[in-house]
Amino acid sequence: MTRFIISLLLLLSASNQCRASSEGPKIVRFASPLQSLTIWDKRDRDGNARSQFLPKYKVGLKAEVEARKKIESERGQNFESDGSNWADKAAAAERIRSKNENRIVEDAFDEATKAVESSVKAISSDEKGSSQYQFVGVIKSGEKPITWYARKKPTDAKWSVRLVHANRDAIIKDMFNKGKVDIFAKYSNTGQINEETKQRVVTRKYDVKERSWRTLWNFSPKRFFTDSSGMYWRERRLTPGLYTDGNTVYESSYRYSDGRNGLHRVSTFDQFLKSKSVDSSKKQAILKKLENDSPDVVLEE
Repeated sequence: MTRFIISLLLLLSASNQCRASSEGPKIVRFASPLQSLTIWDKRDRDGNARSQFLPKYKVGLKAEVEARKKIESERGQNFESDGSNWADKAAAAERIRSKNENRIVEDAFDEATKAVESSVKAISSDEKGSSQYQFVGVIKSGEKPITWYARKKPTDAKWSVRLVHANRDAIIKDMFNKGKVDIFAKYSNTGQINEETKQRVVTRKYDVKERSWRTLWNFSPKRFFTDSSGMYWRERRLTPGLYTDGNTVYESSYRYSDGRNGLHRVSTFDQFLKSKSVDSSKKQAILKKLENDSPDVVLEE
């Protein structure tokens, strides 16, 4: 029994847990690593194709209506119905007349739209940007929320101000998935109890280290020889024994088929403390461990 009690370790939960549950489907949100807001120059806003379409179409349509009215006023009866094949001659003359009228209307539409384009180009060429520099503001958390950078504006540049918000969490997650960095976590037991969850409050601190030849790809001989998982997709087996979070006592288990750990509820922590099969010195050691020591296992989400 003494050997069984010695293996009793500490199980604490991090403050913000998100355990997977079967309450229903959850919304999947994709975090963009880089979000930006660009303030375009006025001449580029006024000179793009979308802003020019409606004025050009209105002017061209007006010129087309005027051209059709002029054609209608000048139209006369010049066809002579003499001869045996007068029907064929009438159809051919009608096709030629319709073709000429359509060409005149199209030319009027094109000339009107070209006049609008030339006027817009003349205005945009006369207007110059108020600044010869480009300003980029990087948004970040801290005492100074925005850091501004400036550079000479290129000749073909179409904007002057741009705000960039870098989502560091998304960037680090992407680098971790690509195997460029390793994330290390350090957990500390504050000894306090959360009033809502009745759980021990554990603080955490993350450290991101680059994985390169300068750091020997973060190789650790100790972790290499002590990690018994065998495969990257298999979880490292927990030390067999009992674990507690201060409310419930669990017993560890391991499923070898897929390399997964498990914790099975044994009893409440109060029942464990009232058990006569446990020495009082062992109970005091466990209570002291709950108050001061760092957790052995952390379930974080």
